[in-house]
Amino acid sequence: MAAQLTSLQQAPGQVLRPSYRRARLGCLTPAALAGWQPAVSSSRLCAPLRGQQQRQSQQNIPARHVSLICCDSKTPAPESSSNAAAGGAPSWAFNAGLLALWAGLMGYVFLLAPNQTPSIDAFVVQKLVGLKNEDPFVVNDVFTSVWNFMGLYPLLYAAILIPSARSNKLPAWPFVCASVFLGAYALMPYMALWEPKSPQQQLPPPEAELEGGAKFFMRAAETPWLGLALAAGSSYWLYNALAAGGGAWLGYLQFFDESRLCHATSIDFMLCTLLMPFWMNNDAQGRDWDKRGTLVPLLSLLPLLGPSLYLVLRPKTYSSDNSS
Repeated sequence: MAAQLTSLQQAPGQVLRPSYRRARLGCLTPAALAGWQPAVSSSRLCAPLRGQQQRQSQQNIPARHVSLICCDSKTPAPESSSNAAAGGAPSWAFNAGLLALWAGLMGYVFLLAPNQTPSIDAFVVQKLVGLKNEDPFVVNDVFTSVWNFMGLYPLLYAAILIPSARSNKLPAWPFVCASVFLGAYALMPYMALWEPKSPQQQLPPPEAELEGGAKFFMRAAETPWLGLALAAGSSYWLYNALAAGGGAWLGYLQFFDESRLCHATSIDFMLCTLLMPFWMNNDAQGRDWDKRGTLVPLLSLLPLLGPSLYLVLRPKTYSSDNSS
């Protein structure tokens, strides 16, 4: 046993491999160390190891390997650089790629998307916004659901992006407001230029940040009621699409092949659905939600309904948990 402890004090400049150190110390049980306490104290054993920890850091060897052999629990292990960088800003390559994707989609929608029915597209828009109610023409049920989905998604993104996705570069609300008319085509530039605000904002936002008439929507977002209302609307339109029948779905696919309106709206819906899980997880992480690892992936599988339920379940400003 004495030989094992003596062998730990290697010559100056000698660096033991992490696997070797762990193997040599595997036999040093707490009982064995307690038996040798009169001869070798904790401070005597750890003092040379702290010096070695400094030498290891100078040699760019991860400090977590050194902490494995120090028995002094009062010496904290340095934070890993990977953890420090976990909450960093997106790389320029990611930003450039998202901007390129946005530019490509805009070019496709306005230049390459099918546009065989421009007059029908204009009539359908008027019918859906209530300007042609006297006309007996009935818009395809599936497309009607997709159209109304795109009226709900801006509310979901506003409730998630504005409090938890603040950027050092630009505010979120102009892009969220534009998404009422342009959907994900208005949100993608903000997402591409997004840089996490430093220092990070407090989540859930304190009540002082939600005061005033202009913050009515954000106050509603910090209660379960907005999420419940969006969940009810999402459920209705999901049911309307699923219960439309095979004929309605075939008509929707034909409309998708011919109409620029249907083409652009459907792509918009898919983009909003695919981008939402990232922002849900970002919001849940900012709120330190202990169920984000299990519930967020499950809720991400349900278009619209999942994010709506997330607003109901996430930690909020106005809740019994935070009121105390």
